[in-house]
Amino acid sequence: MRNLKSITTLAVGLFLSVNTMAQGNPVEYMNSVTEPINDLKTETWKYMKSVTKGKGARKVENKRKELIYGLKNAKRQINTIDDYDGDEAFKNEAIEYVSMSITVLEEDFGKILDMEDIAEQSYDLMEAYLLAKEKASEKLDQASDELNAAQKTFAENNDITLLEAENDRKTEKIKKAGKALEYYNDIYLIFFKCYKQEMYVIEAQSRQDVSAMEQNISTLKSDAENGLAKLKEMESFDGDNTLRDACKEVLKFYLEESEETFPTMVNFYLAQDNFNKAKETFESTKKKDRTKALVEKYNSAIKDINEAVKEFNDVNESANDDRKDATKLWNKSVDKFFSNNA
Repeated sequence: MRNLKSITTLAVGLFLSVNTMAQGNPVEYMNSVTEPINDLKTETWKYMKSVTKGKGARKVENKRKELIYGLKNAKRQINTIDDYDGDEAFKNEAIEYVSMSITVLEEDFGKILDMEDIAEQSYDLMEAYLLAKEKASEKLDQASDELNAAQKTFAENNDITLLEAENDRKTEKIKKAGKALEYYNDIYLIFFKCYKQEMYVIEAQSRQDVSAMEQNISTLKSDAENGLAKLKEMESFDGDNTLRDACKEVLKFYLEESEETFPTMVNFYLAQDNFNKAKETFESTKKKDRTKALVEKYNSAIKDINEAVKEFNDVNESANDDRKDATKLWNKSVDKFFSNNA
């Protein structure tokens, strides 16, 4: 029986390395292939996670440029390596992984940068933006899996035993993080739909467009109810309810706005319109022609507008406070969720 050479893979999700203390030409060859890209793979994963978690591709643009430069250098270095005993499969797969990484960072994330600038303009644009990031991540995951498989094949063909206990634990952690990002995207879209719809109501309010307010309030109510129904059907993430429960609380706030806060504001604008008309009629009528009914109608309009102003100010102040609390809860829950799972 031949003695088997033993090395340990120290992969962290997207990268593989070999124990540099191991001896033998096959091990040295594996080292020479993986060494140029190990750190770059780690940094690429960190970049992907940073962007996908919502920090924004624009904020870490310099990191993307650094990675592209480093990956191109690594590709040139690997290309200079001779094959091992006529076997180029592992080296070629490493080159393919680096090439895919460059393509994703240059092309996919180049487009993602542009999409990011307009993503918040609508739900559809945000959905497309998140999907593009997921697809980019999937491309790198697939290339990484193929590189892992190529390394295992090379090891088997050259009597190298890969000790992967540590690798398996870290790989599972990274896979869980990837699933956590997808889970976050699903819930974030539920949140964003209501968040954006609330903005439409507020924009209509700023124009004092009662018709548009009523239409968008109705849509907000429907979106909040549908969102809560979806969240009810969603399972926790590996026993973690943090994100789902936070989104529920935020949507309850939006639902309350649609049922109480915004309708009260609509009533104010209707009362204001009624007051303005009553005032115009009253002031345009000569004193001698002002009837008791006209005076009573004007006084009633004054009473209604005063009450509407008070109600408007009360609900507006309360809604602003509740909105701040809901936003704070959401942001803290997102941070906690990723801290626990990514």
